[in-house]
Amino acid sequence: MIGFYLLGRLSDLARWEVAALAQRRGEAYRTVSERFVAVSSDDFRFYSRLAYTKVYGRLWFSTKKLSEVGRLARESGLQEYVLRNQPFAVRSNVSTALNRRVGWYLDGKVDLKAPKTTVFVVRAAGRYHFLAPACEISAKSFSCRDVKNRPFPHPTSLNAREARLLVNLSGVLPRETFLDPFCGTGGILIEAAVVGADVYGIDAVEDMVLGALANLQYYGLAGTVMKGDARKIPLKGVDAVATDVPYGRSSKVITRDLRSLYLDSFESVYSSLKRGRRFVVVADRDVSPLLERAGFRVDHVGSWYVHGGLTRRVHVCRK
Repeated sequence: MIGFYLLGRLSDLARWEVAALAQRRGEAYRTVSERFVAVSSDDFRFYSRLAYTKVYGRLWFSTKKLSEVGRLARESGLQEYVLRNQPFAVRSNVSTALNRRVGWYLDGKVDLKAPKTTVFVVRAAGRYHFLAPACEISAKSFSCRDVKNRPFPHPTSLNAREARLLVNLSGVLPRETFLDPFCGTGGILIEAAVVGADVYGIDAVEDMVLGALANLQYYGLAGTVMKGDARKIPLKGVDAVATDVPYGRSSKVITRDLRSLYLDSFESVYSSLKRGRRFVVVADRDVSPLLERAGFRVDHVGSWYVHGGLTRRVHVCRK
């Protein structure tokens, strides 16, 4: 069992992100609280691809009483693990006082500056949940692929952590086919390629196509990017699709032209996608009616506040 302590920002999307990957792998998933979930898995390396998880690790035990920590640590095997991997440190989402108290119950050498392993204690739903080894997912691991660091930047492109979230929500697995039909300069394609998917991008503007190819190549990633029309996708049997559609920000309602573009492209995605697979759409408004009209089942719609003039809507759909 792996426990995931999620980032506070966009916690709904963070939960859906973990769930999407667990469900694709047939692993049981349980929501413990708004920011803590558990998955029946021992594949720690696979879940290192998450974007909006703060800390994750093996879930050894949970308890309501800190006085039981010593006994439960011995019975679960956590104590033996700590002794094999000392020095150790205890951290939590509670306080340094709690960290010291938990450390007192565990045998072994403590080193807060350079521990060999970290025990992370999550206080959630009235219980203390013990994770070890605790693995942190840092923003720094994404920053090298942010817009400003790409050879072909564009102001409308998503940063790497945001793009990775969409890729994970799509549930794409390594060696599966991933499509972005409005790929722009390839921010989403980059993150899909990093997690091992075979990526395909489409954009109507030739400069964007060239920019996406340049960005992929800069990071040593392979992908197919073509100039084309998202309303006429030439691919079939695609495993996952995620895209950030063009926004009509100058209008408070969807214009007929933009509405038509959305609906026609959604219908084209529906035809290209395998049955049961996911389509993730980001727009500046709720486009659920158009997605449903195209044939999709909309499982979730999340709000993603950017600034006073823009709140993105993230739609997670299934064919």
